[in-house]
Amino acid sequence: MRFLSNAHTHTTYCDGKSTARQMIEKAKELGFTSLGFSGHGEQGFDSNYAMDDGRELAYVQELRALQQTEDLRIWVGVEEDILAPELVKARHRKQLDYVLSSSHYVHNADGSPAVMDGEFVAIDGSSAQLRRYVDRFMDGDGMAMAKHYYDVFCAGIREAKPQIIGHFDLIRKNAVKAQLFDENAPAYRRLALDALENIRGMGVLEVNTGAMARGYMDTPYPLPELLGAWREMGGEVTITSDCHNAEYLSYGFDTAMRLLCRTGYRRVLALGRGSELWEEHRVALLRG
Repeated sequence: MRFLSNAHTHTTYCDGKSTARQMIEKAKELGFTSLGFSGHGEQGFDSNYAMDDGRELAYVQELRALQQTEDLRIWVGVEEDILAPELVKARHRKQLDYVLSSSHYVHNADGSPAVMDGEFVAIDGSSAQLRRYVDRFMDGDGMAMAKHYYDVFCAGIREAKPQIIGHFDLIRKNAVKAQLFDENAPAYRRLALDALENIRGMGVLEVNTGAMARGYMDTPYPLPELLGAWREMGGEVTITSDCHNAEYLSYGFDTAMRLLCRTGYRRVLALGRGSELWEEHRVALLRG
């Protein structure tokens, strides 16, 4: 079967390249059964890519209107950084259909976003900046930074209990280029597995192909070993493209489906076509 839904979609309201309507038209062209929007929600800092209060209000208003006029099932969600203020998080849960929680930043000891030379230090941003941060503040120890990242991220997920857990091992994106750690080393694999265990039952884990579409990686987040462990924990998964450009709305979905098949999954969740957020689909080996 082809996977014909996406719960992780960005538009021009945040850092996306396509409008909501362009995303919807592409979804229809692909034969999608549902489409969920997850703009980067207000977070009170780093407004370069996230919505502020005004844009978030306009985003919700447009998508609620589209829900009423489109024949494709539209869901209105948000990608919420775990560091967003509690008042913002409470509003998201009251006003939106679902929340996708993620973490894009290096964290200080108190859990606040790290700033270096006047700029926020992003986990998935400049590899050179991340390397400088580790050298300057972590004595060059990339594994120590990774442990702290996972500790803060997992604590945020346990508190938020979102519907979707976003790109769990995003930290891998710059691991090789910034020479932070070897993602194949037993020490890192144990760290990541322990972190995954820590959020067991806290939400649906996305198999995220966004870094593939943008040419950063050859495989989705998370690593196959982590996907297999999540299945053994009884965890649920969905496939997402973390789409910022409508042309890549279903990018890598066949690859993700094959990965789920190889790691022993028999079902995958997609956004529903009716009133229920999720519906179940069979995982099948794709041929050709």
